[in-house]
Amino acid sequence: MGKLVQEINKRLRAHGGRMTIQRRLILETLETLTNHPTAEELFALARQRDPALNLSTVYRTLRLLEQEDLVSTRIFNEERRQERFDPAYPSEHHHFMCTACKSVIEFETDSIGQIKMQFERRFDARVETGSIVLYGLCVQCRQEGNPTKPGTGDR
Repeated sequence: MGKLVQEINKRLRAHGGRMTIQRRLILETLETLTNHPTAEELFALARQRDPALNLSTVYRTLRLLEQEDLVSTRIFNEERRQERFDPAYPSEHHHFMCTACKSVIEFETDSIGQIKMQFERRFDARVETGSIVLYGLCVQCRQEGNPTKPGTGDR
């Protein structure tokens, strides 16, 4: 049983809820993915194992995970602006999205601390968390000569 499945199972039991077969399937599918899937992508993959699965069940499960801080929602600069879901990690991490192939690379940086402090000083605000999303061409697309889409970066 994966970490996400164990944690939500523990939290559901604490609130009198239960782990359904379909919830487990959705969680197991999400844990195997590294590409920050949309709800529809997650649904398509999970439905291969359970054709009776409904898209609404996927959305409800993702919202539950979001409420429990077990997934975070990301909206990358895409034409359709779809939410993408990312299992929550204990440390802040950031993303690079290839504008050609749409692959996502996660990375960590200490620079976010400096950015937060600068923002707080300039706007007298308190930053609790942050996320950086960089856009451009991944190494494979650069080698293949794929152009950047207009308005998403320089080339």
